[in-house]
Amino acid sequence: MSQGDQTRVDVFLDGGAEPIVSYRPPVSFELDTAQLEDGEHLLRIEAYDSGGTKGVREVPFTVRNGPGIAVHGITAGDVVDGKLPVLVNAYGGAKEALWEPARVETPAPIPTWTWVLVIFMVAFAAYYAARHWTPSTSFAQLGARASQAGAAAGAAPGAPAATAAAPATAPGAPEADASAAGPASPATTGAAAAVSTAEGASVYGNYCSACHQASGQGMPGVFPPLAGSAVVLDPDPTAHVTTVLHGAQGSTIDGVTYVSPMPAFAAQLSDEQVAAVVNHERASWGNAAPGVSAADVAALR
Repeated sequence: MSQGDQTRVDVFLDGGAEPIVSYRPPVSFELDTAQLEDGEHLLRIEAYDSGGTKGVREVPFTVRNGPGIAVHGITAGDVVDGKLPVLVNAYGGAKEALWEPARVETPAPIPTWTWVLVIFMVAFAAYYAARHWTPSTSFAQLGARASQAGAAAGAAPGAPAATAAAPATAPGAPEADASAAGPASPATTGAAAAVSTAEGASVYGNYCSACHQASGQGMPGVFPPLAGSAVVLDPDPTAHVTTVLHGAQGSTIDGVTYVSPMPAFAAQLSDEQVAAVVNHERASWGNAAPGVSAADVAALR
């Protein structure tokens, strides 16, 4: 290297006038950050080539040898007055023998807007479920298991409702062609009053009570009541039977529209079971209406 060679590297810290090290390249040195305050610092490197031309590079860095500090209750630029509650937490110091992760999270009160949002979401979910949720048949069966035993035990034993026999034709009179007239409506068969049976109570407990409730009162605006229902009390049980067989949706009963659909049970219940549950509904909760038979149900399938 010539006598006029000016090659060297000067390292400055935080804008100091004198370099902390000055060597010919390459330079290797240790920067003792323990001697520096925690916070932002700047390392400035000035390098000179053999001709004296200078190159500069600056490296900003942050020192944190002490614990981290979290402050809640006041932030930069706040304008405050009176007494101000301030929460300060310090955690994770480099020299701590035991570092506690729990101290990393500074407790803070939940903002009011968060509570408002949670309450709104819960209310909306409840509204949506009440308006659009339709329980499946299996759910209805599961939900009614608890009330099945009590409903069956409290039902009055009795024989299934039977339809009165048609008047006999006078001797010598020609017999009418029943097939030409088609299946008779239950209202024209002279049915006796409906009687609730253990079978009807059991079917109701398994398939109906989860929605219409064991009391027959339903759920306001969601599932219609059966107690005092015009459909249940109608002397002609056609609408009652067909609703059980084929289901219904969007029905308006006593001025109230029920958007929750009722599932069809034609594929799950026999004619005898449908007749039993219809008779149970027409003879329970103060209802008193003509009964139906399995033959009536078969004619309406």
